Amino acid sequence: MTTETTNTNPTMAGPFRSPIFIGIGLIWFALVMGLSMSGYFETPDGVLPIKMPIFFMIPPILFVLALTISRNVAAWADRIDITTLTSLQSWRVMGFTFLILWALGELPLVFALLSGFGDVATGVYAAFATVKVSQRKAGWQVSARRVIYLGSVDFAVAVVTGLLSAAGYLKLYPSEVSAHLMTAYPMVMFPIFIVPTFIILHILAWRNIAKA
Repeated sequence: MTTETTNTNPTMAGPFRSPIFIGIGLIWFALVMGLSMSGYFETPDGVLPIKMPIFFMIPPILFVLALTISRNVAAWADRIDITTLTSLQSWRVMGFTFLILWALGELPLVFALLSGFGDVATGVYAAFATVKVSQRKAGWQVSARRVIYLGSVDFAVAVVTGLLSAAGYLKLYPSEVSAHLMTAYPMVMFPIFIVPTFIILHILAWRNIAKA
């Protein structure tokens, strides 16, 4: 029984080098970076941070709309290899940062534990799934979808626990810190830039798996 080999066509990397894609990404990055550094997202301890959820939802919503109504955006999305989309999720292991910050007393346990291990688990699984996806082994679509499921659940848990921890609702003991750090620069870039980016990668992956 033979299996397909990894797609080595250099044009597959082209979509991420598109001037329009890079331009939009840089504009959004500059916008949220400027707002973050100005303290726009900072929220006092014990107050529910409502600005962050709005900003992290904007890019995925706009992207889905563009994907739906624009043939050019759809054509751009079709050129992205599912192997690339799956492998990019392995970068989620950087969520280990949350565990380090908890150990330093900068983040509350519930948020750091669930978000940190959730990110690491997603990243590690994505790395193994990429091998199967790249070789198009039997069940590769299932493995690719599992990365999406695992990553989506991780984000949902991180968002909920992050908001509640910032508001102080998930403190295990009175003296424990809140997740206020996640509303200040540079950590606020995780929920308002990095998370939306990976959500868009999930959307692209789901779409391309269905078309495979």
